[in-house]
Amino acid sequence: MKKKIEISANLGENDYDPEEFVDAAVYAEEAGFRTVWFGDHIFPWYHSGRRSSFVWSTMPVALEKTDRIKVGPWVTVPIGARYHPAILAQAAATIDNMYPGRLLLGFGSGEALNERPFWNDKWPKWDERMERLTEGIRLIRQMWESGQPFKFDGKYFGSDFYYLYTKPREEIPIYVSAIGRKAAYAAGANADGLITLSPRNDTKKLKEVILPAYAQGRKETNKTGLGKVAIELIFSFEKPEYLVKNEWKTLGIWKKDSWSIPNPVEVEKEGRKVTLDELQRNMHFCRNWKDLVKLIEAYQEVGVNEVVLSTTCRRKMIRAFAKHVLNVF
Repeated sequence: MKKKIEISANLGENDYDPEEFVDAAVYAEEAGFRTVWFGDHIFPWYHSGRRSSFVWSTMPVALEKTDRIKVGPWVTVPIGARYHPAILAQAAATIDNMYPGRLLLGFGSGEALNERPFWNDKWPKWDERMERLTEGIRLIRQMWESGQPFKFDGKYFGSDFYYLYTKPREEIPIYVSAIGRKAAYAAGANADGLITLSPRNDTKKLKEVILPAYAQGRKETNKTGLGKVAIELIFSFEKPEYLVKNEWKTLGIWKKDSWSIPNPVEVEKEGRKVTLDELQRNMHFCRNWKDLVKLIEAYQEVGVNEVVLSTTCRRKMIRAFAKHVLNVF
C-alpha cells in the first residue's frame, strides 16, 4: 500500500497584494487544502512582479480568517542580517501561542536577491550560509525549549543572555531546503523535514542521492523514520517555446546559480537569456492533469510524502488543483 501523500499549495510572493494572499489561503481551505505556503521575500523574484508583502504580517491574518489550515514561509532564512535566529524564534512562538499547532517553518540558506542588501551588498559563500543556518536552528530550538536564561557561544551567534519569555504552545516543525547532497544531510541532522525541488532533483537522484543523505543525517542524530519529505514540483501545461517567448520575465530564477543574482531587475534580465534546454532541465512539461498526477505518483513511489504545487493566489487555479489533483490523493 502506498503511503499517503499530502498536496499543499504554494501561494508565492509575487504579483498580489497582502489581502489577496489572505483570501487565497481562505479559499484554499474551503477547497480542501490542509497546508498553504507563502514566499518570504523583501523583493519579488522578478521586477515586474511589482509586489512583495511581508509574510510575517500576512500569515497571522490568514490564520485568523481560517479554521484549521496550516501555514508557513517557503522559505525563511535565519542566518543573520535580514533575520537573526532569535527574532524568528520569537515570531514563530508568538504565532503558535495564538494559533497553536498551525504554523510550519521552511528554512533555507537564502538568495542574494533578498539577503545581500542586509550584508552591505556582500554575500556569504554557501558553506558559511549553511553553517549559519544550522547554528541558527540550534539557537532557535534552545530558545523554545530552555526553561532558564542561557549563554550561547556559537561561531556566528552569541550572547551571555538569551531567553524566550513567551514559549510556543506546541512543537513547531522545521523543514530545511536542500538541493544537493550536503544540504540534504544537514536537513536530516538539524530539521524535522526536507524541502527540495523537481526536476532539479528527479526521482532517480532523489532516491539514490538526496534521500540517503537526508536519512543518514537523521540516523546520526537519533531521529526515527524520514519525517516530512516535501518536494515542490515545478511544472507547466504550456510548451517551453511559449514560455521563452511570452513569459521570459518570470524565468530568470532558472538560470544557473540564480541564488547569487543580486536583485530583481537583474533576475528579470536573465530571463531573456534562458534557453529551452535550461527550461527543460528546471521544469516539468505536462500535457494534461493526468500527466501531473502520474508525476506525483512517481515521487510518491520513492518516498515523498508532501508535494507542493504553485497555485499562486488565483481562485481558478486553486479550484482546478483541488478538482484534478487534491481529489485524487
